[in-house]
Amino acid sequence: MRGLTERLIQKRYILVISIGILLLLASCGKKGEPLPKGLPIPGGISDLAGEVKDGVLFLSFSVPTRNKDGSEVKDLAGFKILKSCGSCMGVFETFKDIRMDEGKGYTIYNGKLFVFDDDLMNGFQYAYKVYPYTRKGISGDASNIFSIKWEKPPEAPTNVSGKENDERVELTWTKEEGFSYNVYRYSGDIYPLFPLNKNPLTTPGFVDSGLENGKRYRYEIRKVREKDGFKWEGEGFKVEATPKDKTPPATPKEVKAERKKNGVSITWKENTEKDLIGYNVYRIATGKAEKLNKEPAKEHIYFDQNVPDSRYVSYYVTALDTSGNESDPSRESIVMMKGMKE
Repeated sequence: MRGLTERLIQKRYILVISIGILLLLASCGKKGEPLPKGLPIPGGISDLAGEVKDGVLFLSFSVPTRNKDGSEVKDLAGFKILKSCGSCMGVFETFKDIRMDEGKGYTIYNGKLFVFDDDLMNGFQYAYKVYPYTRKGISGDASNIFSIKWEKPPEAPTNVSGKENDERVELTWTKEEGFSYNVYRYSGDIYPLFPLNKNPLTTPGFVDSGLENGKRYRYEIRKVREKDGFKWEGEGFKVEATPKDKTPPATPKEVKAERKKNGVSITWKENTEKDLIGYNVYRIATGKAEKLNKEPAKEHIYFDQNVPDSRYVSYYVTALDTSGNESDPSRESIVMMKGMKE
């Protein structure tokens, strides 16, 4: 009887120890402390998409503005972008950790965040997904998955040139069969995300108008190949151009030359151009035109004190602007000089 009691006690002891071990093993499987209840979870991302621009893959998605419970997002810290390669066992790994407070590695435009991936190999299948997370480390749901089989984008276009004109630049290049084209303009050093043209161009030219004369502009023209409804845009060819004011002022009107005691007074109606810098006054004597002023005349009157000894002398006036454009000559005004020096 005593031996039976000891065996029962041993079995109960072993059972208690076993339950303790099982509880210990279960606790080892937990990952960190449980999240506090009631903390807001960022809303999900459902529009993750990709575009091939400038020979690389640009990923974009809308930045969540609402939490899952409908409240406003106030503590969004960043995004984890995961990437998998179909030829690399298809495992998703962290591709980029975008931290909003660092302000680098991404661009936000019209509520969408843009990043690019230039580490891609021809013929490989790639997939991406995104998780938003808060400053407290709470992650939202995974986004939709964007996938793409990488192909080599088109080469840069050839024979690109920019013709500088008044408040515009005329860009041209050599057209190649099977390609369309996009034209981008930099704003200072800011990388342009979107082309100037609304749709890819099928003709080898583009006119960018409404520009500021004298300002240097930098452009990039890129070839586009369309396949199965997807556009593959290659690296661009860069060109710079400075629009120039080539429009001269209006021709001065109502030019009148009058003989005075000590010379000839020339007057005309004042021009109204905003970029007007002054006027040039010309005298014609013995069939030869001579500019009388060394610097542009600021007023709309000029006095000629050194009139040559000639029977007839005529004058005309031109207008000048700040870009050095000179108007057409005005109508000549003739003065009879015979007997003036007697």
